[in-house]
Amino acid sequence: MNINDENVAKSREIWYGQKRVKLLLSVLIPDPIIPVMLINHSRPIPINALLMVITLTAGCLLPLSSNAQFGVSPSQTSNFFNDLRSRTGQMKKTTQSSARSGDVVYDYEKGAYVSQEDQEGYQSLQQLLRSDRQISQPSVRSGSSAFAARAVGDYTTYSGQYSQALSYFAPTYTSDPFLSGKRNLMLGPVNVGLGLYQGFEYNSNVGRTTVPVSDVISSTLLNISANYRVSQNNVLSFTGGIGVDHYFNHPELAAYGDGNYLINVLPGTTLAFDIKAGPVNFTIYDRMSMRPALNNAFVGAGANSSFGVFQNDFGVAANWQINSAWALAVNYTNTISEALGSNNSQFSRSMNTVHGSLTYSPTATWVLGTEGGVTFLNYVNPTLNDGLLLNWGAFVSVPLGKSTIIKLSGGLQSFNFESPTVFAPVGPGDSSDLNSYYYNFSITNQLNARFSHTLTVGHESSINLASNFITADFVNYGVSMVAWKGGRFSVSGYYENAKPSLTDPLFPGSGYKLTQFGVDFYYTHQLTSKLRAGAGYHFGRADYYGVAGRDADQNGFSFDLNYTLTAKAGVNLGYRYFVTDTNQVNADSTQTRLILGLNYNF
Repeated sequence: MNINDENVAKSREIWYGQKRVKLLLSVLIPDPIIPVMLINHSRPIPINALLMVITLTAGCLLPLSSNAQFGVSPSQTSNFFNDLRSRTGQMKKTTQSSARSGDVVYDYEKGAYVSQEDQEGYQSLQQLLRSDRQISQPSVRSGSSAFAARAVGDYTTYSGQYSQALSYFAPTYTSDPFLSGKRNLMLGPVNVGLGLYQGFEYNSNVGRTTVPVSDVISSTLLNISANYRVSQNNVLSFTGGIGVDHYFNHPELAAYGDGNYLINVLPGTTLAFDIKAGPVNFTIYDRMSMRPALNNAFVGAGANSSFGVFQNDFGVAANWQINSAWALAVNYTNTISEALGSNNSQFSRSMNTVHGSLTYSPTATWVLGTEGGVTFLNYVNPTLNDGLLLNWGAFVSVPLGKSTIIKLSGGLQSFNFESPTVFAPVGPGDSSDLNSYYYNFSITNQLNARFSHTLTVGHESSINLASNFITADFVNYGVSMVAWKGGRFSVSGYYENAKPSLTDPLFPGSGYKLTQFGVDFYYTHQLTSKLRAGAGYHFGRADYYGVAGRDADQNGFSFDLNYTLTAKAGVNLGYRYFVTDTNQVNADSTQTRLILGLNYNF
């Protein structure tokens, strides 16, 4: 299921006065297949006015960490443990579960939907009003080429320049973020939330090629969020997005299957059992996804080719609050990834990961910690190399006054791969190992009630699909502003300098260094209590040193209208236009996409 707007719960910490408030900010980072998803604004938002003003301006900031393989990338390891700690607190809130009722009203002063129901003070804001989108988010059929080279080997989610540090235990798209742990149906002791999306898209260039082939594509998604409290301290839950795509005229363009009825399971679809045993909280989980993926790791003729990925993550995690200052979290995950479609078996693999995080926070303000782990990597066939991957380091998170948070992490990475048995042109034949460092620095600043911004700088290595690994330096910056009543404006930019470990020009995808940068603008305005409009622009440039004809500039434009039909239903209309200019003869391409969608929450 290729959903344009993915409501991704981002964990950020904002300090106000002497209180530490942890906010899960709902940030839209779209897979631009389907237009803006109309969120049901009929759900009440339990939040006091002060928090609403603060979080409104913070919501559209970029994530604080980069995007790469779970278990391999230090930043992904940190994201997982942040999410695990947040989950422990969220499980306590499902004790009081009931159906939601009542309407919310758009407040032009605050620029958000507000309600008087369920005032619970300082609570997580997963139901927060969605924030500005980046139209550059790349995915299959999207038309965008702004993929992150450091993330092409990650099957956990989509590999965009702006990190999608989604909640690991929740799907990339949530039909009704206002539920906030509660559900809109009661089936005996089981609380169930259901949301349905139906979209129709006209795509003028499905394959993003110089010889465009158009099609009309139907996308249906059922979003499910359910929980059953087995006992006071034990909760069984399921969150997921399951759907079907249908290509009306050219089913052969589908990334896998025959395209007539293409089943998709969104990344993050999870069945989990949470258990509390004294001071230790355990989470036993099984996480599944089946979706299209782009083969952007390879240069040349196959650069835009796509394939399907099925991935299953089974794991056991534990979070132990040793005392008021010390906390220990550990996790084991077995990951099985299968590449779907013909001639893609070289991407199938299994990974076994063990990692841990130890933190010290004596005053519940600043945090000092150490974290890392080990991953055993095994490919199904010998095209790519098996390996033993380790990373370990330290981090510190410190508030500066009431409105600024800085986080600094750094450590060592060591990748040891087996000797290659397949060489060019069939396989890369890469014999490179890695013994290097990583670091990640981020600073988030809330200037006032209307303006906030975030800067992230990092250096990291991760596994690659055309070589053993790839190393990247990257910078992300984002600014968010409440422009005036009903209007929000954001500007975000990225820079990445990446180089794979292999430099053999005989094998596609190696022998180059990639430097790319881009900028995104997006403005959204609540015209009336039911009608919302948004417009965006993206520019990106990619320079490949060592590969002729791959350099490219891209311009992207978007426009969206969302209209609330009833308290539970809404309709949305989206337009996308991408034009890609390369320095290769007859290699330029354009793509136009028109999308009509209906969103209904039961």
